[in-house]
Amino acid sequence: MNQDWWKWGDPKEHRHLSEYPKMKAMLEERWDSKIIEDFLPPKKFDITEVTEKNKETIKDIFASLSGKKISFKTEDRLFVALGKSYFDAIRVLKNDQIAYPDAVLAPTTHDEVDYILLQAHEHNIQLTPFGGGSNVVGALSNDNLKSKPGLRISLNLRNMDKLIKLDENHMTATFQGGILGPALEKILNEKGYTLGHFPQSFEFSSLGGWVVTRSAGQASTFYGKIEDLVESITVATPTGTIHTPHFTHDATGINILPLFFGSEGTLGIVTEVTVKIKKVSRYQRWVCALFPDFDSGSLCLKECIQNGVKPSVVRLSDANETMLFAKLASEKHQPTFTENIKKEIQKWVLKFKNLESPCLMIMCLEEIGPNAASQAVFTKNLIEQYQGMVAPESVGKKWAENRFKSPYMRDTMLEHRIFIDTMETYVPWEDVPKLHKNLAKVLSTSKAFHKEKGFFLAHLSHIYPSGACMYFTLVTKMNPGQEIEQWRDIKTLVTETILQNNGTISHHHGVGADHQKWYLKYSDPLTLEVLRAVKQKFDPKNILNAGKLYNV
Repeated sequence: MNQDWWKWGDPKEHRHLSEYPKMKAMLEERWDSKIIEDFLPPKKFDITEVTEKNKETIKDIFASLSGKKISFKTEDRLFVALGKSYFDAIRVLKNDQIAYPDAVLAPTTHDEVDYILLQAHEHNIQLTPFGGGSNVVGALSNDNLKSKPGLRISLNLRNMDKLIKLDENHMTATFQGGILGPALEKILNEKGYTLGHFPQSFEFSSLGGWVVTRSAGQASTFYGKIEDLVESITVATPTGTIHTPHFTHDATGINILPLFFGSEGTLGIVTEVTVKIKKVSRYQRWVCALFPDFDSGSLCLKECIQNGVKPSVVRLSDANETMLFAKLASEKHQPTFTENIKKEIQKWVLKFKNLESPCLMIMCLEEIGPNAASQAVFTKNLIEQYQGMVAPESVGKKWAENRFKSPYMRDTMLEHRIFIDTMETYVPWEDVPKLHKNLAKVLSTSKAFHKEKGFFLAHLSHIYPSGACMYFTLVTKMNPGQEIEQWRDIKTLVTETILQNNGTISHHHGVGADHQKWYLKYSDPLTLEVLRAVKQKFDPKNILNAGKLYNV
């Protein structure tokens, strides 16, 4: 699929703020100013050409690779230089000094990856693995290598996209690590199976990337996070290959597999992954509701999960996010007279039920075996107990139709000088209301966030018996000339507030470069010592994604 090197996703899906006049008007009213489109990327980027000497050196070192698998093209080097975070995009728009690789290697087999790592180890070449490129925490950045002598190479794994084996007897499938989400699901769906892993980056993220970032998907409450779905992996390291055991229910000592979950390319390259598959669900039942406040909705979800209700998709939006969704949903359709009458009746009903500023909950219950219907009945009864009102199933179905479209809004907002970023955490149930209120409070006093002029949106996106994933979207005016400093101020404020309210550094985005200082600060010293010993064994010359995680 053709992709813009710095924007999100498929260019055919890119959106423009002019398509959402109601939202644009709302933002302009809030900020007392017109939104202008003047923050476009420079036509030319300052990317130094690779010298002929370095080209020949790289070709000689990796002589066993065919010419097509080694690229020095500017567009290829640009494509793998950054992830898809707000910070990455701002750097592109400001033409910041980005560290580019000297070459891009594109292997197609485990043996080729193994060969590349052995050669890079021998010649002290820095390697950064690249899967889908959707990373949003700086894990792909080479900034820390700017002052380090030697060659830098990016390993583009997208051509490692094959099914190796489908074992229907054991309900497993083995894929190469570079396969992207849609291709993986298509192969499984054709046989009546699914992995059930659908992160919002699904269309442009890889199986190996999911493993090394400890990924969660939108259906993970039911199917599990990626560490729950993987049976075994094959990993190429600079000192050899690791094959983890092909079973997960034994008691044969220590299984090394968990070491690679969340390793972010610092220990090795995941070339093959055996995953546990499930049969495609017989049908999906949506339960949707409106609650008078965020706390009522979160208490209802807590009761659901602790009493055996196990949804695939679950989402509870606060009043601000619900309001914004309503603005977006009504943009492209001019209501008829009858629809206007219905709308007025709906307003009256919502007012009568104390739902004038409601919080929307959507939940999808999948049925592989029995029980989805009884879970739906149980949930609907709980909704009423917590002063909620059941909404039509069509609300959830509409969300499912558009679940991979919302990231496309980010880039058009940036081009109109609008700050928009997302941050997330896992937090125990008792701290959910406290974190929501405290974060809203500190942002309302933040100069970088423009205090009450900023939009703070929150939702719960994964629920567990012990707690939930809280996901935050922050929208405010950019500070021209201070865009990077503004992002750092807001990122620090949000992260510190999360940690002060018993949240984790990340639920599913990982560590990368952006969260590293907090990861190091809150990690046990002995744990870091053990991890560094592991790094030393697998990668003694520190050539793999150097400087990330605990490796500073």
